[in-house]
Amino acid sequence: MKIRVISLSSSNRRRESIRKQLDAQGAPFEFSDAVTAEDALHHIHHYDEHEFLLNCGRAATAAEIACYASHLALWQHCGDGRDPYLILEDDAELDASFMAGLLVVASQIQRRGLIRVSIPAVDDSLRIDDFGRFDIRYCRRAPLLALGYAVSPKAAARLASGGKIVEEPLDKYLQRFWRHGQPVYAIYPPIVRHAPVAAESDIGVRHRPDYGFSTWVRRAARKVENTIARKRFNLIYSFDLLQGD
Repeated sequence: MKIRVISLSSSNRRRESIRKQLDAQGAPFEFSDAVTAEDALHHIHHYDEHEFLLNCGRAATAAEIACYASHLALWQHCGDGRDPYLILEDDAELDASFMAGLLVVASQIQRRGLIRVSIPAVDDSLRIDDFGRFDIRYCRRAPLLALGYAVSPKAAARLASGGKIVEEPLDKYLQRFWRHGQPVYAIYPPIVRHAPVAAESDIGVRHRPDYGFSTWVRRAARKVENTIARKRFNLIYSFDLLQGD
């Protein structure tokens, strides 16, 4: 499994933080230069502000589009090759169990497709594999956060194909498995969390203006659609699981 760390080339403090951690763990890795906010729109197929508004209640920031483009580029690279990727953002902090957990993830990633290694909560998840110290869980309601996750070439190609048009932030797109069709799994306990440098966010200020009653109604309808789609996906997954995955 190849480890790729998304980082702005100018983020010296963050790069040094994650470099020291990965070196200490004996984990070979490469930096993937993040797309800058100024160049973001040159790296994506299209940004749909109308859909973004319905999904988030506001327009995207340039930094959000840049973050999305940075992950999209790695999905495309991974999908064109044979090796799974572990994708980390540069504000990650590795747990002492990182390498042990990574071995579990590496053994399961081709079978599962997408395994989160950082996850803030697993309240609505289903344990499907037990590896003693770690579990692999299916996320019936995947949380936000794209700090760290492993992806197989097949799943990466699926994510890249379904995510060419930016309609929500990157972590929200990953969360919505019913949209891209890739089930979301997680290793638990997580082996990555936010580092102290994460407090220095690059996303910028996100404003949520009042777009009026008609937009509120459309957003409410979209939320209902998403809930129905999520429950339908989970129902199909549960049936397939009973049949043997």
